[in-house]
Amino acid sequence: AAEAGLRAEAAALARRLQELERRHEKTCEEVFRVQRQALFMKSERQAAEDRLGAAQKQLEQAQDEARRLRELHGHAEDAARLVRDRDRKITELSKEVFRLKEALNALPESGGPPQSPPNTAALQARIRALEEKLEETETRHSKVVTLYRSHLLYAVQ
Repeated sequence: AAEAGLRAEAAALARRLQELERRHEKTCEEVFRVQRQALFMKSERQAAEDRLGAAQKQLEQAQDEARRLRELHGHAEDAARLVRDRDRKITELSKEVFRLKEALNALPESGGPPQSPPNTAALQARIRALEEKLEETETRHSKVVTLYRSHLLYAVQ
């Protein structure tokens, strides 16, 4: 009877051991599943952080480009203002040269040796100076226009 009791107890312990082994296996599987899930979430988080970093870099680049374009726009506006100022100066100088030529042509021509009265010589010198200044201003004007165009082309690209 004692032997039967021990066998029954041994059998009960064996069943309990089997149950514990089965539960241990389930627990191991659950731990493995949780670890796998944690690893997946970690890689997802890393991917999200990478995407965030890339988006921030793109944003900084876009902001830099916007800043650069604003500066170019400012340069283009300055160049346009210079062009308008030079156009106005060229027009004024052209008018003055025209007026001086008219004044020179209105003077009576002397019949004697080509001796110009001092007033005529001064007018001729003034006309020459103005024509040189006009030429110089037109040269600078064309340089400014060229620079302005290149700025605009660069800004458009």
